[in-house]
Order: sequence, then structure tokens, then C-alpha cells
Amino acid sequence: MTLKIDPSHYWILATNICALAFSQVIFQTLLVPTDQVAADSGERPNIVFFLSDDHTRADSSLYGATDIQTPNMERLAKAGMTFSQAFVVSPSCAPSRAALLTGMTPAHNGAEANHARPDAQLKKFPAFLQEQGYEVVAFGKVGHYAQTPEYGFDLAKHFTYHDDVAVSEAVKWLDNRNSEKPLCLFVGTNWPHVPWPPATDVPLESVTIPSTHVRTPETKQARAKYYQAIKIMDGELGSVFDVAYRKLGSNTLFIHTSDHGAQWPFGKWNLYDDGIRTPLVVSWPGRIAAESTSDAMVSWIDLLPTVLEAVGAPVPESLDGKSILPVLSGQKTSHRSEIFTTHSGDGNFNVYPSRSVRTDQFKYIRNLYPEFQFDSHVTKVKNEHAYWSSWVEKGRSVPAAARKVQRYQQRPAEELYDLSTDPHEKHNLAQESAYANQLKELSGKLDVWLREQNDKPTVFGMPTLLPREGTPPNVITVFIDDMGWQDLSCFGGQADQTPRIDQLAQEGLRFTNFYVNSPICSPSRTALTTGNFPARHRITSYLARRELNEQRGMAQWLDASVPTLPRMLSQAGYATGHFGKWHMGGQRDVGEAPLIPEYGFDASLTNFEGLGPRVLPLCDAFDGQEPKRHDLGSANLGHGPIEWEDRSKITQRYVDRTLEFIDEATAEKRPFYVNVWPDDVHSPFFPPKAMRGDEAKRTLYLAVLKTMDQQLGALFDRVRNDPQLRDNTLIILASDNGHEPGAGSGGPLRGAKGSLYEGGIRSPLIVWGPGLVDASAVGNTNDTTIVSNVDVVASLMNLCQVESPEGYQCDGEDLLAALLGKSTAQRNGPLFWRRPPDHPGKPNAPAPDLAVRDKQWKLLCDIHGKHAQLYDLTEDIGEANNLAKSNLQITKRLKQAVLKWNDTLPVDGVGATDPIRQ
Repeated sequence: MTLKIDPSHYWILATNICALAFSQVIFQTLLVPTDQVAADSGERPNIVFFLSDDHTRADSSLYGATDIQTPNMERLAKAGMTFSQAFVVSPSCAPSRAALLTGMTPAHNGAEANHARPDAQLKKFPAFLQEQGYEVVAFGKVGHYAQTPEYGFDLAKHFTYHDDVAVSEAVKWLDNRNSEKPLCLFVGTNWPHVPWPPATDVPLESVTIPSTHVRTPETKQARAKYYQAIKIMDGELGSVFDVAYRKLGSNTLFIHTSDHGAQWPFGKWNLYDDGIRTPLVVSWPGRIAAESTSDAMVSWIDLLPTVLEAVGAPVPESLDGKSILPVLSGQKTSHRSEIFTTHSGDGNFNVYPSRSVRTDQFKYIRNLYPEFQFDSHVTKVKNEHAYWSSWVEKGRSVPAAARKVQRYQQRPAEELYDLSTDPHEKHNLAQESAYANQLKELSGKLDVWLREQNDKPTVFGMPTLLPREGTPPNVITVFIDDMGWQDLSCFGGQADQTPRIDQLAQEGLRFTNFYVNSPICSPSRTALTTGNFPARHRITSYLARRELNEQRGMAQWLDASVPTLPRMLSQAGYATGHFGKWHMGGQRDVGEAPLIPEYGFDASLTNFEGLGPRVLPLCDAFDGQEPKRHDLGSANLGHGPIEWEDRSKITQRYVDRTLEFIDEATAEKRPFYVNVWPDDVHSPFFPPKAMRGDEAKRTLYLAVLKTMDQQLGALFDRVRNDPQLRDNTLIILASDNGHEPGAGSGGPLRGAKGSLYEGGIRSPLIVWGPGLVDASAVGNTNDTTIVSNVDVVASLMNLCQVESPEGYQCDGEDLLAALLGKSTAQRNGPLFWRRPPDHPGKPNAPAPDLAVRDKQWKLLCDIHGKHAQLYDLTEDIGEANNLAKSNLQITKRLKQAVLKWNDTLPVDGVGATDPIRQ
């Protein structure tokens, strides 16, 4: 049974630990008795590591802090050697600990990003000592939480997140241990890792704010809590130190250090010294001089070779570290001339690959992707203890605070610091000619090291991109109507060729895990317009006549007062145009819907599914009859000029109007945002006479697809052949939902238009932009990143640097880095769907009401969470093998998530009142 400690009781734990340490000071010898004689050189020592978590070296009285006391660190220092220049290899937990436990750098052991594991076949710390007859034991966070047992310890306990009984249990275990085997014991505390405990005995007035931080009341309160956590850690260190020498005797090599700096700006996740410079204190009575110090530069990869030499074991040449035993014994005063460090990222919270080299005087940092914004848990996690928002708020009125905020989130490609005059690394010298030689020398050293490491600048997460400099980019969205996932030849379609769209794909980037947010037109278009799940606006199926909308519990049109992407762009100075199908109000008998410009557009041309200027189709079957008007009542609604055009030329008319609009915006030197939304390839199918073939439904459909492809080519050529447009325009092409059965094709996907199975909601996506898409991604396919319409909106808001209206909350995630080919990482959260209320399925096979996709898993269920279906889409793209009963935990988690989401939505016609459910 695991003891759970209420966070509010942390101060009690701290008080008890400190009291224990104090009592031991009173009733035991303060230090290891000096008259104890260490065993002769043939006797192998016991080894004890005490690892703290996220403790910045400077935040301890041992290293000069005056506002926090760490008496047990000082006590240990009096018994041994204190290092002033000890460094971890990486400033995040998993890579740092993997380097310690393998003696190898992240590029060599495989654990580069946080939460990564070292290669399974590598020999690790426990195995080296076990070969020497040692018992090797871990209590607490030694590896990265659940990874700890994977390192091969004889015993590993209490390694889960903030399993805060770990240290007391380690003390108890060691006190009761009866074994003749030499021992190597790792004890890892979670302190002072967040969440920090309530500060109860740290007076706020005594807390000093570092010069690199913004002084706010929230910062001071947070630091007081952080100090409380350090006090707990220090007390735990004292208890382990005492029991180690009491139980194991003086021939014990005791090492205390921390995995990297604390979770503060410029600390953890950073290659500044507050991130990589760590406390290191080592005692070994009789072998290491008491109260000694060393300025030798040492690294965490050196600790395994040091222990191996100490126990008389051979040190493999394959290790990157080298023993510091000569320094500990006083034989040498120096160790390394350079320290190399690396950071790759921490999931999607921190995506900022960087590398550095440090000498005794200079630090050189290379930020591999300076176009990324530096984010972390500090900037992204919002909770009652967060202080970052107070920095941002102060930065709005205090320039010095604004500079610190900007410096944290925006980094140059190169940084150079003279640590002798600038220990806090505030003044970047990389652009100063007086330091050109130092820059060149250190840059060269880093180049050599990176080659030796075979280090690849991999982006492991989804970064946020900084605003682009220069002219704002143009954006064109091409939203095809009712096209199947595998209709385009560039997505595997074999029935016909789509050469103009294929060329766009070859020059751009394809996505195979792109989703629309509804399997039917109106809600899908609502999502791409608002960035919201469409059910929030009570648009869950196609907008039809007034009575039918009411029967399905739907709105009559999209509320024109809601925030929309085109309005945000218009307010940012963009020329905005919509040319094509609208279908978000103003159809059938609903003539009082807002006009399209009321949603933020400067100009529009639509069909019978909207109001304002319209081009309506004449459907010619070439059967000797007059072409039939197909307007579904739109011609009777008024509100703008109407022209009639042959159905096969409607897309061409939209393209022509778009080209006029682009010419107008270009002449005015305004960036533009244009929707080109053909009502092709929606039925009815009326291609040109020469392409009608046998007039079968599928034949007609493919002819419409091919004709549309040809007509869109003029738009693509206009942008491609104009250097000014080509290098600063992004074209996004997708379909609004799945194919109509019998017409288009979803290939291996189950379902079609109107269905929550993949064939209804998965769409091809092509992103084109030679001056915007990363050159290395051109012509490639992203089969990993899950993207949806609402994510496109969030990403375009970033790309175009528009401000969110007050109170607006986008349902999408900013995946711009993926859309531009700079990352293939995964989005953070799941996607959700609710079915159109007029698509209930068949009486003997009701359609699922709800769906959720999270990573490889997709779950479908009814409105009450029953009849769950679970599919692993990486193995079963056709959704044929229901795994719900064999994966109960995943089923339960996803079901709870989608039901909770559905509870936030307005009620429509989906539910128990549906006659099929009765």
C-alpha cells in the first residue's frame, strides 16, 4: 500500500524531517568521526547517491545563497569535496538521468528528448556494479519515474511521480538491511520539483528575486514555495547521509547532486548555467579531504567511470565519461577543458533544440531553430501557482519586464557569453566584432563534437513558430465539396488523374491524418470559419429549409456576431474574399440570413447556399432538353445580383472572380485571404458533354473531378508564376467531408459522407507554399500528425499574426509547424465529433452518435456512452476490428472524454428521442 501525502501537509513532513536531522546532529557526531580509519585500498566501498530533482545550484547556502539555508548540504561539504563547476549533460530529467546511468551522452545512448529511454541493449549502471558483486538498489526518482526499473536495479521502489515516501522508505530499508554484499544505493527525492508545497515558514520578506526574473508578488510567493521544497530536500539529504555512514561505515562513497536546474525561466530546459550547472558534493572519509573544494569542470557522464574506478572495475572505452577520482583524491586540480551540453525538448511543452559548449570563461549556445518560440511548462501551464502571467502583464507597462519576457521566448541563432564578467549570461556577445575569434573557435569546437556524436537536429515535438518578419503571407483555402479521401491521384486514386492538384502536392506537403470537424457540409464549413467545433453554434448538419432546421434542433444560420477567421484577418489589414459554396445561412426558404460580408469578407460570390452575388447552375444533360435550373429556391430570395451559368463552368467562374480579387489586392499592396470553395464535386453531376462517357454515376463524378482539377489549375498557375505571390502565399486544399456513396472513394476507409467512421470525416490535405513550407518537407507525406479544420484556424491565426477577440476560445491547436513541414509531432489533445441528427443510421444498425480520436485510438459510441467501438487506426484504418472489450481502460478513458465534451454542447436532435433509439 502506497502512502499518499496531502500537499497541504508537506510542511509537516518538512518540519519532521528537519527535526529528525537536528536530533541526529545533537545525539550523533556531527560529521563522520575523523578517527575512523578507512579500509585499505583493497576493500571496495559502498556507494550512495542522493539525487535531488530540479534544484538550481545557486539556490543553496552552500553555493552562496543568503535567503535559503541548506545546512545538510553544508554538513556534507564539511565531510568531503564541493565542486563549483559540475554540469549535467542535458537540462531535462530523462536525458540527464540516462546520461548518469549509462555514462554516455544523449546522442549516443538514445535518450535525447525528455521522457525518452536509452537504448535497451546498452549496458547500464546497475549491470556494471552487479558484475562486481554489488547489490544495486533504487528508491524514488532515479531513472525518469517508471523508467527506473528498466535500468536493471536489484530493487526499485517508490519511483512514481512525487512518491514522497521514497526517502523515508529508503532510510528504513537501509537501517534494516542485513547483507554482506557491498551496496550501491540510489535515493532520488522529487524535491524541489513542482508542485511546490505551501510556504509556511519561509518569510516573504527574506526571499530574493534573481536579476534575470521579473519582480512581481506572484514571483516572490512562488519562490517562497520553491524554497520550502528545497528545505524538505535538504532535510532528506541529512537523513540519508546519516543512515549511510551509521549503517555502512566510513568506507562509503557518498555523492549528492541534482539532475539540472529548477523550473524557472532560464533554468530547466535551458543551456544557461542555471539549467546545466549542478550542485555536486562528494564524501569518502580517508580518501577525499574534508572541507575541500574543486574548480575542475566535471560532467554527469563522469560519475559512472568514477564509481567503476573506485570499486576497481575496468572502465569501458565506449563510455563518454572519464573518472574524476584523481580530482577527488587531490592528485589533479583540473579535469575537462570544455563542457558540452544538449537539449532537444520536452514533449510539446518545450520544443527548442539547442547545443552548447562551455569553457572556464566562455559559453557558446547554438539554437538550432531560432524561428521557434521558446515555451515551457512555465509559459503554458496555467494554475493557481503560476506566475508567468504576472510577468507578461507587467511587461505591458514596464519595458525592462517586457525585455525579460521577450528574451525568454525569443532566442537568436547564436549566443556567446563571457562568464568571467557576465555570470548570469545577460549580454550576448555573438554579434560583437571584438569577440569574433572566441565565437569562431567555440563554434568550431561544437561542430567537431556534433560530428563525433552523430548528433541530428531532430525536432521531437510541436513547436510554436515566432512571427515571421516581412510582408504578411497570403492565404488561399480550397475547400472541395464531397470529395473522397482517395479520389485524388496523389492520394492513391487510380480511376482518373488530377494532374493540377497532383503538381500542388508534389511541390508541397500532404497529410493523411487530416480531419474535418463534421461529416457533412455546413458544420464542416462552420469549423473552418470559426475555429470552433460546429456543434457549439448549433450547426450539426446541412442547413436546409426553416422547418427542417427546427426539427433537427439546429440554428437557421451561423450567428454573424461570433468571431470568425476572416473578420480577424480583415481587422489585421487583410483583403478578404469568399468565392464559392457558403452554406452557413441563406438557403432554401431562409432569406433573412446575414450576407457573407457580415462575417468579415470584403467581397463574395456564392451559389444557392448563401446570399449576396450568386452564380446559379444550369444543369445540361445534353439529351435534347433545355438545361434545368438548379437553385433550390435561391433565385426567389433576393439580396444581390444573380447570374446563371452552365453547371460544368461554375468552378471556373469562382476561379475567375478569385483572380480578379487577387489582382485588386496585389495592386493595393494588401495581403489577402481567399476562400475558393467550389461546389464540385457535389451532386448532381453535370460535366462537359465530351466527358460524360457512359453516364454512370461514377463516370460522371470522375468527369466532374477532372474538370474541376483543370479549372483550379489557372489559380495555381497565377500564384506559382508570380515570384511575389509564390514566395509569400500558402495554399491549403482539402475536402469538406467524405464522398457520396457510389460516386467518390474513401479507399480503405469505412463509411462515407454523413458518417463518423473515417470515410466520412477524414479528408486529403495538401499544403503548398514554396516560401513558407520547409524545403526538406517538399514532396513528402506527413502520416503522423493529426490535424483538423479547427487546428487550421489556430495555425493561420499564428501565421498571419491576428489578435484573438476578447473572450474567443479556439477549439484547435496551433499546428503551424506541422503544416509548414517543420515537425511531424502529434497534437496534444483529442478531437471530438457529434453526428448529424438526420443521419441516425439504419434501424438494425444505428449510427454512432459521438466519436473521439486520440493518438492512434478512435472510439465511437451512442449519446449515452453505450455500444462503444474502439479501433487502433495505425493497425486498422478500415475500422474492422473492435477492440473495446479487450482494452477496457482506453475505452473507459475515451468514453469519459467524449461524453464530458458532449455535455458542453447545446442540445440538438441527436439523442434518446431519435426513433431508431426507441
